[in-house]
Amino acid sequence: MTRHLRRGRRGVTLIELLVAMTLFSLLSVAVLFSLRTGLGSLDRVRDRTAAARRQAGAQRSLELMLSGISPSGAQYFQPGQNAPRNVLFFQGDAQTMRFVSNYSLRDGLRTAPRLIELTVVPHPTSGVRLVMNERVYPGPLAAGSVIAGVFPDPAGGVAMQYLPVDVGPATFVVADLLPSCRFFYLEPVFPQGGVWRQQWRQAFLPKAIRIDMGLRTVTSRIYVSTTEL
Repeated sequence: MTRHLRRGRRGVTLIELLVAMTLFSLLSVAVLFSLRTGLGSLDRVRDRTAAARRQAGAQRSLELMLSGISPSGAQYFQPGQNAPRNVLFFQGDAQTMRFVSNYSLRDGLRTAPRLIELTVVPHPTSGVRLVMNERVYPGPLAAGSVIAGVFPDPAGGVAMQYLPVDVGPATFVVADLLPSCRFFYLEPVFPQGGVWRQQWRQAFLPKAIRIDMGLRTVTSRIYVSTTEL
């Protein structure tokens, strides 16, 4: 009878308890690792989705800003002269643009005319980024402050020379980690229709602007141009 009672009272041994705790710990680690991996993948998907939405929104706003270019003037002082000169304010180079637009990329709506500076700068790690300065257009003299004057063009003739774009803490990054970025300007040519150029040296606005960002392209017509294709 005593032996039977002792056998019925037999419980879990210490080794069995250690084995059970070890298995439970391993299962807990596996579950936590799976949850961490899943949450990390979810965060990456959310980040990519948010980045895609920001890029789509910035691209659409950029199209509106380009289509809202306004034919505004600038007054600048040619070195050695006291009287200001009046010109159409528009800089069109391969990787830098300056113009006045009725659309604000920061505010996302049509507003008072804004002086826009778009330029391409190297990315700290790889590729390039498209950045922008935007401020209220106060008038021709303020726009002319970024014009150095008219000087001989290495390609022949003379060309308007502009000061470099000042990239600082307030500069807005429009597109980042681009493999490349270049600007093209559509010049009306009859009867062919038009020719895309990387340098704009005309005294009137281009018919359209194309921004080639490697993997995607933004093309926008300028509706204020006086010449129709």
